Amino acid sequence: MIESNNSEITTINNKKNSINEENRSIRKQICKRSFDDLIDENKKKIKSLLELRNDYSNLKREIEKKKEKEKVSRKKKVASTIKSVLNYFFVGKYTLDDDSFRLTFKTNVLESKQAKDILSAGEKNIIAFAYFIGDTHLKVESDDDYKRLFFIIDDPISSMDFSHVYTVCGVIRDLQMILEKVDRERIMIFTHNNDFMRILATNNIVDKKLLLANGQLSDFNNNLTVPYITHLLDIYKIARKNMMPSHTTANSIRHILETLTKFERIQVHRESVAEYIKTNIPNDTKSYTLINDLSHGGWRTEQAPITNEDYKEICELVVVHIENKHNGQIEYCKNVC
Repeated sequence: MIESNNSEITTINNKKNSINEENRSIRKQICKRSFDDLIDENKKKIKSLLELRNDYSNLKREIEKKKEKEKVSRKKKVASTIKSVLNYFFVGKYTLDDDSFRLTFKTNVLESKQAKDILSAGEKNIIAFAYFIGDTHLKVESDDDYKRLFFIIDDPISSMDFSHVYTVCGVIRDLQMILEKVDRERIMIFTHNNDFMRILATNNIVDKKLLLANGQLSDFNNNLTVPYITHLLDIYKIARKNMMPSHTTANSIRHILETLTKFERIQVHRESVAEYIKTNIPNDTKSYTLINDLSHGGWRTEQAPITNEDYKEICELVVVHIENKHNGQIEYCKNVC
């Protein structure tokens, strides 16, 4: 009994001598008891919370996977769009390697800095323009964003050959088709190039045309920059209004067909107007000679003289061709005349 009591006394003394530690131990026990009570009281809520945390972790992993897939998907869209635009200009000569995102010349992937040495200044601007269009896919977060796109294009034709100017206009015209998800084009174009402006204006690629001069904006006057329309009006009057042909008639016809060749066959790098005439205008000696030869002031000794009626007939052939393919232009002539 004495030994037992002594043991108890020793225990009590030890606790008395380390009262702070004892207090801490008691508080821990109280906290643990309270914690156990809370668990007992909230078992269902805790289980639900753990399930939510697990669901959250799973969803987070799925979102990350989808983001990675979306990055891959966007990269493919960018590459596909760039390649599509490049094809308008180069028809396979230059394109893009999907994996490395490097430019390729024919089938060869260009190494670092090779493009700088190979491409002309105009071709570099074409590459930049193609990337500008392709980069659109990186600017959107959802499909709805495509409907809110607004393009600002600042003189994209610097250093380009004139044939490429037509191609740029064709790309701008076809933006909805190239980007697929764009339901309508909203574009603001800045340029100091008169011919570029003329092509945009006369082919109805832009709705509103303004000229900045002396710090003031005014309506752009198409009549100052549209020889195509002037030539078309001339041959329309010969074909339909009994106007007499002149020494400029053959050249007017050729100018019209050259313009149509460039614009209708925008994805062909080089196209002969002679082939266009043979394809689209009845290929008799009279019309071919007048359009393709006499417009340059030449004459074939074996060629019979071309009468006023011949001129009228050929002008009518061209007017009918345009009427079938681009009727709005002939309607314009009707309204003007």
